[in-house]
Amino acid sequence: MTAKIRDDAAEREILALSLAKFRWKTSGHIDRVEDLFDDNLLFVHITGHVSSKKEWIEELRSGRFVYETIEPQSASVELAGDRAVLSGKAVFTVRMGRHRGVYRLQFTETYVQKDGAWKLRELLTSTY
Repeated sequence: MTAKIRDDAAEREILALSLAKFRWKTSGHIDRVEDLFDDNLLFVHITGHVSSKKEWIEELRSGRFVYETIEPQSASVELAGDRAVLSGKAVFTVRMGRHRGVYRLQFTETYVQKDGAWKLRELLTSTY
């Protein structure tokens, strides 16, 4: 049987990255979001639509999708070697074209370590 080894520093780092990502999204720092995303990012939206890193960054840069506010509700992290999985809940206020919506979302973010840095590889969202 393998015991789970806790790495509080790594868990705190992942939590901080996730929160920073929210700040960057709501303040328009798309370059920072792009740097955090792994080149092979897979983003599954609440609709089931799947976006690549390139597609999602284009949506954010164009202003077709704008994060107005993100209010984190909860988050926890599980580590397994060079992977970390963050599960959380937040309230997102977004604008898509002329439509503005408020969504209570639960999300799973999978991070991988590449060249000594954590990169967001997979983002899955659903409503709650």
